[in-house]
Amino acid sequence: MKHARSAARLLLAALAAMLLLAATPAAAQTTTPDRVPEGLTTIVVRPSSYDALTKIAVPDTYNLGETDPRGLQLSMAKTIRTCLGIAGFFNVLSPDRYFFDSSREGITAPSTNFTNWYNVGAQFVVKAAFKVATNQARVEIKLFDVNTQKEVDIGFKSTTVGLDAVEPEVYRFINLLMKYFTGNEGLFGTRIAYVARTRGSKQVFVTGIDGAHVEPISSVGPINILPAWNGSQLVYTSFASGNPDLVTGGKSTRTLSGQPGLNSGASVRPGTGEIALTLTRDGNAEIYILNPATEALRRCTNNAAEDVSASWSPDGSRIAFVSDRSGGPQVFVMNADCTGERRLTFRGSYNTTPDWSPRGDLIAFTGRDGVRQDIFTVEVDSGFIERLTQDQGDNEEPSWSPDGQFLVFSSSRGGKKKLYIMPASGFPQTEIPLVGSGFEQPAWQR
Repeated sequence: MKHARSAARLLLAALAAMLLLAATPAAAQTTTPDRVPEGLTTIVVRPSSYDALTKIAVPDTYNLGETDPRGLQLSMAKTIRTCLGIAGFFNVLSPDRYFFDSSREGITAPSTNFTNWYNVGAQFVVKAAFKVATNQARVEIKLFDVNTQKEVDIGFKSTTVGLDAVEPEVYRFINLLMKYFTGNEGLFGTRIAYVARTRGSKQVFVTGIDGAHVEPISSVGPINILPAWNGSQLVYTSFASGNPDLVTGGKSTRTLSGQPGLNSGASVRPGTGEIALTLTRDGNAEIYILNPATEALRRCTNNAAEDVSASWSPDGSRIAFVSDRSGGPQVFVMNADCTGERRLTFRGSYNTTPDWSPRGDLIAFTGRDGVRQDIFTVEVDSGFIERLTQDQGDNEEPSWSPDGQFLVFSSSRGGKKKLYIMPASGFPQTEIPLVGSGFEQPAWQR
């Protein structure tokens, strides 16, 4: 009988931890502040409406040569339009609005009819061109200011690269363009891991932030959830063995932690590679620290509450985590040596899925407001909370970009779970154009 009660407690603890980690509910009832919290990076361009977005036109790519073995004429302009749309700071004008044949123009200022571009409503024009010779391509991409009728120097120089390197050059141009308009270089070319429902299961995938190059990571069949980055590799929880183990790899995996019960919620410590994770080996969910190289395991929390969802600070000196020791789930912080536990969130009754900003000043988390989940940030030093989403379905599981300027999150707005990106200011919020739905648990590589 004693053994049965212990097993039941283990199962309940695992289910509770899974609910916290999956971020079903999460809370913080607070109003959007009038001030920007001290230490929160302000995005230079922060329009208040779609009409205030910078209007930019991207005509079809110019083929200056005779061949196009990789379909660059279609892909280059499409990539630029897609990325600028996702960036959220631009109103990318549809080519359907052009009342003239843009292909008759050239890629220099003197060969551009700026009056036509002004009349379609463009403030800026991006023109891309290429010329293929053997296995290389000459790539030219330019930004023009319609008002001044001049080319804008954003630091991108025409270059000759291998055909496989054309797309990275397009991303480089877009990132420099983002820096010109916002003061912060863009993040196109970086990757986001996420979980998608597929064939009655859940699997881990990776995508570019423009929705390109979707790659399945885990094997189809068993449930695989909660991905986290370890450099260029992913760690995630897999049920392939029948137990929720922490594994790394893709089609062929290596088990990092196979303790009885739950092994999940991994967060890799910057600099050392140590992994903070949730285990239920001792009956309830606790935070442990695992050294993958030596397999040494150290218990960090020790109480009757459920302690889950660890997230390292960028300098590796502290850990944020979720605990229900105060009644409902709240965000706590402790030192890397597992001392100095303190509660960080005091607004709302259900706060989960913390992710520590690479800048160190903020922690993003999911908070439940009434019956809905939304994204909030909390200042680590002051505890000041700012709301980033509201009145658009459930918004949850935020993950910071490598520079701490943006967040990716899952949202059910529109009735189906999809992935969205927003600046740390909360506006604008734009969808990653992935085919399908049922996307959750995003993790931005950093």
